[in-house]
Amino acid sequence: MMNFKRILFPVDFSAQSTAIVPFVRAMAKCFASEIVVLHVVAIPDSWPTSAGGEAQSLNVDQLHSEATATLDRFVVQEFAGARVSPRVTKGDVARQIVAYAHEQQIDLIMIPTHGYGPFRALLLGSVTAKVLHDVHCPVWTGVHAEQMTSHSPDRWKRVICAVETDERGKSVLRWAWQFAQQQNLELQLVHAVAGAEGMWTAESDPSMYRFLFDTAGERIAKLQSEVGTDLEIRLMAGSVSSAVRETALACDADVIVIGRGAVQSSFGRLNNACYSIIRSAPCPVISI
Repeated sequence: MMNFKRILFPVDFSAQSTAIVPFVRAMAKCFASEIVVLHVVAIPDSWPTSAGGEAQSLNVDQLHSEATATLDRFVVQEFAGARVSPRVTKGDVARQIVAYAHEQQIDLIMIPTHGYGPFRALLLGSVTAKVLHDVHCPVWTGVHAEQMTSHSPDRWKRVICAVETDERGKSVLRWAWQFAQQQNLELQLVHAVAGAEGMWTAESDPSMYRFLFDTAGERIAKLQSEVGTDLEIRLMAGSVSSAVRETALACDADVIVIGRGAVQSSFGRLNNACYSIIRSAPCPVISI
């Protein structure tokens, strides 16, 4: 049985962090999880250690104390009645999140894709990108989470799983199937057919186009047979991110499940598209 015993929720006190609190609470309720609310006091690697080092050290201690007080207020205000452990640490934000997740055996990280403060750099913030690259547990992300209240886990009905035809695709499908079954959710599969968006189109070469779709269908059927599923699959031309987004919109998906192995290993079409899927997704994404 799938179980998220400990959910890590990194916060920077931005509007984006606050916006995903209902999602964190709902997910924790679904799985009876402990929520670890982590705030990192950002300290650059080049922090001064010269003659002014003592004063700088005192300043860091003050920042840590102020952050602890702010986090305590945040937890009382946003997580009343929930099982929560507030934590404050200091250092490089992304490294501290990754280190905490590894050391404390976190089962799921829930993080906004952008925000203010440490999350400001890009639409897919530099902190989030680093976390996605380095951690080994599933990561929940939500673009513009403040606009996605209809996708709270306590109201989920439908899951979209983007699959490839390799061994990694099999493990992603198996995870998505267990996740959906455990919560009585409908599961829909989508696969972007390689080559069908380039030189071989339905207009330029109909026979090759059909061959690509037939081959992809056979491979997905074999994969499903090995996993033990028999789910509807949408085979689509175009980029992976656009295929996933179109399917999610058409099916009114509540969450998308994708693999991100190649974010760490640099192989695979789907996994290389991980960041663009997350950026364009109309609903939260869980990447494994």
